Amino acid sequence: MADRSLASPKVIAQLFATVRNTQDDGQVASGAVSGNINDTLTDGVSANQANRAWQFTSQSLSSGASIVIDLYDFAGLDTGSGAGNDFVGQALIVEEIVAIMIKNENAVTDVGQLEIEPDASNGWDPIGIHTVAVGGALGGGGILLKYNPGEAGFDVADASSHRMELTANGGDVVFSVWLLARHDDDESSSSSSSSSSSSPSSSSSSSSSSSSPSSSSQSTSSHSSSSWSTESSSSISTSSVSSSSTSSSSTSSQSSSSHSI
Repeated sequence: MADRSLASPKVIAQLFATVRNTQDDGQVASGAVSGNINDTLTDGVSANQANRAWQFTSQSLSSGASIVIDLYDFAGLDTGSGAGNDFVGQALIVEEIVAIMIKNENAVTDVGQLEIEPDASNGWDPIGIHTVAVGGALGGGGILLKYNPGEAGFDVADASSHRMELTANGGDVVFSVWLLARHDDDESSSSSSSSSSSSPSSSSSSSSSSSSPSSSSQSTSSHSSSSWSTESSSSISTSSVSSSSTSSSSTSSQSSSSHSI
């Protein structure tokens, strides 16, 4: 038996701008618009806690293709340590999501837009509908971040509310998904969460592959793209003006350039 935990999970988001107004006499009036989140969580399944993390980065979708992500057990999705497993090779079950970030990794000038919505079958409603039809699809460089650190988080219910669909509209799309989560929505029944499988020596992020529905065309790279860290320092980092680095598990390290809000 092995216990899984997250070391120093964190959520960081920042938006900043300076508004300037030059008067006729040359004098400049200015003011700052600034919003900042810098939350350090702890390991666990209660408020301000998370004990699971996952990322699925630089995945390719051909124009018109879709992929369904099962947010309960990640069936068929392999990030390098086996389908449905996390980075340390253990089966991943999620009953609450604390934070989820999805990014269209395309260049800003690319035409492909990423649609995000609950699947038609057992759709995960908390993600909301973000499609071209409603004006909410993500263009190149676009990011959707949802964060709910309260005790209930965003509930994930197997067989009723757990499937999220991503679709490339108008052109090919490369996308990434990151999340911090909890394996149990019942605090009284949870400990540090035991797991029966052990981490294979090859689970270091040197390579990864993905399995997806036949309608999807995907290519998995070795945990690159936007910022996220798990195990030794789990975090989401989003800022309109900053970049951050990525690391995963105590036995492996990764780094990547990031675009954040």
